[in-house]
Amino acid sequence: MNKQMNPTSNDKKKHGLNYGYVILAAGFLIMTVVSGTQYCFGVFFKPMLNEFGWTRASTSAPFSLNLILTGLFSILAGRLSDRFGPRIVITIGAIIMGSGYLLMSRITNLWELYLSYGIVVAIGASAMYVPLVAMVSRWFSKRRGLMVGICISGVGFGIGIVPPIASQLMISLNWQTSLLILGASSIVLIALLAQFLKAGTETTLSNNNGDKEIHSTVSATGLSFGESAKTSQFWMILISWFFYGFFYQVGMVHIVPYATDQGMSALAAASILTIIGLIGIFGRIILGFVGDRFNNRRTLLFSFMLLGAAFIALSASGAMSILYVFAVLFGFFFGVGILLAPITAEYFGFKELGVITGVIYFGNNLGGAIGPTLAGYLFDLSGNYHLAFISGGLTAILASIFIWLLKPVSSKP
Repeated sequence: MNKQMNPTSNDKKKHGLNYGYVILAAGFLIMTVVSGTQYCFGVFFKPMLNEFGWTRASTSAPFSLNLILTGLFSILAGRLSDRFGPRIVITIGAIIMGSGYLLMSRITNLWELYLSYGIVVAIGASAMYVPLVAMVSRWFSKRRGLMVGICISGVGFGIGIVPPIASQLMISLNWQTSLLILGASSIVLIALLAQFLKAGTETTLSNNNGDKEIHSTVSATGLSFGESAKTSQFWMILISWFFYGFFYQVGMVHIVPYATDQGMSALAAASILTIIGLIGIFGRIILGFVGDRFNNRRTLLFSFMLLGAAFIALSASGAMSILYVFAVLFGFFFGVGILLAPITAEYFGFKELGVITGVIYFGNNLGGAIGPTLAGYLFDLSGNYHLAFISGGLTAILASIFIWLLKPVSSKP
């Protein structure tokens, strides 16, 4: 009786640790649904082109608008999550995002694609990533990179399983009905999973880490957003994430159209996303572990350099073997983006981690907005993806240079 009324520190630690992993699992599954539906855009790309006769640049542009607004509203989502908790923010986001896909299934004009996917889906999706990574970063002070990596590896799992399902649905039904199913499913699944989320209290955070001082450390130390923005390190990380978003989204949006241009069937081309997504699961977990064990900056530097080499190799050869090698390398190393929250916490602390992460994430999405549209324009201009993939390689190298130039912040309050 006394044990139940006054649980021991070991009982509290066990309870906190258990619920931390519940949150981790819910976050993984939410990211699976969000990313899986978002990256179905490449699967629906050619069916929309064929039905409406749009150019690749104009069809890519709503994806770019989506990324800009997702990043912009992620800053607000970080603020709202800090104030009201991630559960209500993500639940509302799920309803808005799913409604966007439902609207997208009814489009007949290009402006409707801008509205449904470019704006409505973006507003809903913005409520997911930043609240989740900030929450997991706070719940796990030890092995932070690994735990964030496990949560965000849901992105790879979603890319691996949802686009092939959507492609199969299009074969059996049509692309409009497939979007209806994706939209309705995303509302139900994400809203249910969000009910398991908790921002974490002083007790739960202390229990989860086995250290009663950890909550005050998490909530009080570090730089504010204004202080962080005055450092060169903040801008170097933001610029590197801008370039990362550029080449990452060039690969994600245009790899399926490129594969079909090379003679692959739509279903076989979608399997390229499956390879990228499933390899990405291991990539995020392993790179998160390596960042924790060795060094976040060096892990980012090495990964960006290899991604640049992969893009340049793809641009130089149209062989199917190179395409699959690219899929493996890209799938493994593009997941290095999970180190955003850990490296942000490392350089600027936890005082305003949500909004700092949100602003850098916006920079990432801004680069991601420019990349696919420019790649589509370069294709329309030249008739091939050679220049588009060269641009991906160059921006990956630039990202590595800015990470290489990073030095420790001189002082923290």
